[in-house]
Amino acid sequence: MAKRPNLEKIVSKMEKGKDFTLSRSQYLKLTGAEPPKDKWYTEKRSLVARCAEKFGYSLVVVPEKLVFEKRKTL
Repeated sequence: MAKRPNLEKIVSKMEKGKDFTLSRSQYLKLTGAEPPKDKWYTEKRSLVARCAEKFGYSLVVVPEKLVFEKRKTL
């Protein structure tokens, strides 16, 4: 079973009422636990999702992005 996250530091961010984003490493650092691996569970049923809903937030998991930009040739 996964370690239960300590959400105190995330709650303090939510109390400010502004949008914010956390990477997996930031989540681990703030909560002491890895975020859930399943996207649907993380967004809908996890402890952090239920906490976010109490503060009027919706939680959206966005995977890391690879950005490909065309190089300009001379």
